[in-house]
Amino acid sequence: MIRLFVFLLLGSLVFASSSHGDHNHGNKAKKEAKDAKAYNAYHLTSKAKKEATAEYLDGCEDRLWKQDASKVKACPYCGEAMPDCGKLVKILPKRGVKYSMDDYDLPNKICPVSGEELEDRKHSVQVQGKTIYLCCKTCIKKFKKAISRGRADKYLKKLPLKPERFGFSKSENSHESHNAHNH
Repeated sequence: MIRLFVFLLLGSLVFASSSHGDHNHGNKAKKEAKDAKAYNAYHLTSKAKKEATAEYLDGCEDRLWKQDASKVKACPYCGEAMPDCGKLVKILPKRGVKYSMDDYDLPNKICPVSGEELEDRKHSVQVQGKTIYLCCKTCIKKFKKAISRGRADKYLKKLPLKPERFGFSKSENSHESHNAHNH
């Protein structure tokens, strides 16, 4: 009887932890897929002078991958033979690289302090003449403290960068452009 109880207990723990892990990963990928819609028509067309990291969402299995933004997209799950697999989710700052405020994709949609999606734009701070939106007064306090210490980059590095500043161009959907041809 004790063996049965231990077996059932262990089995339920393994099942609960594996399904919980899959559930969270799936939700993150779905959230990222939703966020990717803004950039899904962007493709690398020229190598940028500044370094950044591109984050893509795999089109086959809804998994995220990151790679150097200056390199042609190559899905690590499908390989270079499938360069059209995956959609650009965002361009992220690289550690140790300085960016201007014009490099950031503003107005921001997430709070750079908490990482939460912004529900409204009633809380903000000014950084070098640009408005950064935050989710609450507590985050404003933290961000202003970082600014006063010369560490605004601590939070700015969480914001996506403009794809255009890093060699990406928005292109028409190949299916739509094909329909525009006169046959």
